[in-house]
Amino acid sequence: MSLYSGPDLSLGPVSLCLPDVREIENAPAAADTLEAREQWLSRAISGSDVVYFAIRVDGMLAGQIFLHGLGQKAGEAQVGLHLFDPSMRGRGVGAAALALLQGYAAGQAGLKRLVFEVTANQVAAVRAAEKCGFRRKGKSKNDPLQVVYSWDVPVP
Repeated sequence: MSLYSGPDLSLGPVSLCLPDVREIENAPAAADTLEAREQWLSRAISGSDVVYFAIRVDGMLAGQIFLHGLGQKAGEAQVGLHLFDPSMRGRGVGAAALALLQGYAAGQAGLKRLVFEVTANQVAAVRAAEKCGFRRKGKSKNDPLQVVYSWDVPVP
């Protein structure tokens, strides 16, 4: 697993697509996303348990979304989502990206469950999770500031 290399996945102006590593490394980013951007991009490049997508809005780089922890639990993956530009937050971009990732996870990746841990005060991330049908499961066992949400692929 690594950097996503399939066709763009789009919902309105939001797309998940092949990451341009140089563009992502050099893109301006809010202070609260810098460390995560470097960590997850590096982890995806190394080919570990990550599938990493660039998020674009009207063609412009807006952030990153990825699946990680693939293979740790059968049929399950963790979700990571960071919007680099704070002006993109609270506008539905995260929810659209998350919905596209759900489609990818249920289809191409063949997953059965996604788990998304967010800091409780990240209102836009919490709203995106809830809008996409993720259900609150409680506090994280690893970090008491994190809230765990999960989404099960609907059974036809």
